[in-house]
Amino acid sequence: MLAALQQLDEALAAIAAVDVDSLTDSEVDEFVIAVQRHRHRLAATTAPSLSRWDRRAVWAGDGSRSAAARLGRDCRTSIITARIELRRARQLASMPHTAAAVCEGRLSMDHVDLLGRASQTWRNAVFADHEAMLVEECTKLRFRQAQRMVDYWCQRADAEAAEHADARKRDAAHFQASETIDGTVVLNGVLDPVGGAIVVAELARLERLLYLQDERDGVTRTAGQRRAAAVVEMAARSAAMPEGAQRPKPLFTVLLGDDGFARLCELTNGTVISPGALTPWLSTAELEMVLFSGKTTIVSVSTKRSFTGAVRRAVQVRDRHCQHPSGCDIYVDGCDVDHIVPHAAGGETSQFDGRLECTPHNRDAVKHDHDAQPHPTPARPPDRLDELRARLRWRYLHDDVGDDDGDDSDTDGDDRDVESEGDITDTA
Repeated sequence: MLAALQQLDEALAAIAAVDVDSLTDSEVDEFVIAVQRHRHRLAATTAPSLSRWDRRAVWAGDGSRSAAARLGRDCRTSIITARIELRRARQLASMPHTAAAVCEGRLSMDHVDLLGRASQTWRNAVFADHEAMLVEECTKLRFRQAQRMVDYWCQRADAEAAEHADARKRDAAHFQASETIDGTVVLNGVLDPVGGAIVVAELARLERLLYLQDERDGVTRTAGQRRAAAVVEMAARSAAMPEGAQRPKPLFTVLLGDDGFARLCELTNGTVISPGALTPWLSTAELEMVLFSGKTTIVSVSTKRSFTGAVRRAVQVRDRHCQHPSGCDIYVDGCDVDHIVPHAAGGETSQFDGRLECTPHNRDAVKHDHDAQPHPTPARPPDRLDELRARLRWRYLHDDVGDDDGDDSDTDGDDRDVESEGDITDTA
């Protein structure tokens, strides 16, 4: 044991002795990433000893009240940090595939937290069967994508209880506005995922407008101050709305025609929700359908919603988050639709030359260097056969073919809506 710790001390001393200023940029990049990976490897490698120290109550030998209290005191950390370390050690003890992947440097300790949340008591059996698969998928994805993948796995594992979970989230929603003794007001509350997404998106939009206004007027405010002003602006606009005026409706998008979108149910901010969470909003929502041929080619967008630019909407639905090559994970709400090949250089305004990019990556092209050699998606304009195949697949999956009376007509109008827009590459 002492020899191993001495070797670790020597390795740390060697790392500390590295003259970073003498390294090239690529060498600094390689050094930093490698060190960070080794930090996670060390934490996972030492987790079994921490778990046993905890389980055998070694920490109680000096009369400490808890393992976290002893660990925090002796390691000079906060008790919160100590609790996190202990929780991770306990989780890794029951997640062998996750522990092995972190020890090998393929995953991080953040993945321990992510998969640990999925490994709940009521999912123990199914998680044990699927852990290796989840770990393997996580190694292929950026962390935020892995979060969504695990969220979908949890949703399916909890399918029977999803309806009750949605009801609990709605019932848990609450909001308080309390006036303090000096007249200031404290706001505090919890919203369900759909309602929360509506509020956050509008708050972000107004905060952005206030930011641009501050720039024009030379005003300096913090982001928190602008958000506070945005809340007041939301209330002022609501009060100024004429009585009986129709408020904007939430938009639900149904993606058809490709297995890649099967069971997809998420908000534009990337939050994974169950279909049941949408039920209370159906009576006031607007519905649009986007018909795919494969994962990247969009055949048409329905006209159930009035909006300009079907091409723009098609790119938003297809990409879902910023496509900058750096691996940016900003979702639709914070993105612009950008030309891959600039319009000035002959790029077309079509789904094949369009992509989502977040505002910083799109607006500051010089700083972020979009692409050294941009390559648009290979153009394959959808034809009537693509549309027919996708429509037939949709109807087959929903038992709309082979009716007893032999009538193969569409009675709900979906075919007409999908067909009416035509090839969206021709839409301005």
